[in-house]
Amino acid sequence: MNEVIDFSQMPNTFGTCNVTNCPLAETCLRHLAHDKVSSKDPFISVLNPKWLAQQKKRCQFYLKNEPVKRARGFKRLLEIIPAGKVGSFRTALLSRMGYRRYYQARKGEILLTEAEENMVIKQAKRFGVVMDDYFDKHEVVLMWHHE
Repeated sequence: MNEVIDFSQMPNTFGTCNVTNCPLAETCLRHLAHDKVSSKDPFISVLNPKWLAQQKKRCQFYLKNEPVKRARGFKRLLEIIPAGKVGSFRTALLSRMGYRRYYQARKGEILLTEAEENMVIKQAKRFGVVMDDYFDKHEVVLMWHHE
């Protein structure tokens, strides 16, 4: 990654990793974050190296240290869906996302996961809407968690 990681955005409960012989350490956000934890915090979350050593497959907690593009908001899309189909579109997403998450996502209060972005696009196409961009805006962010 060419950009400098802003570790001030790291959540307080973010689990770091201090396994030095890991083949993925150079690109793992958890490993890089371990050296950046604040000296003001008496306790930090760290993956258990003994548990990790027992794992036979690729680390399930690996997070790539590269930013990803995520969507925020889809009010513009709702204006394009035919009026008689907006309720069905909303119901289809509500049943998958839940009430609170749907409205937060629609208004752009939260970033959508990749799966949610795909779901919105799939539903829009189901209702006959094809666009270059279905979302109000996009942001490039580090993923501090698995999706």
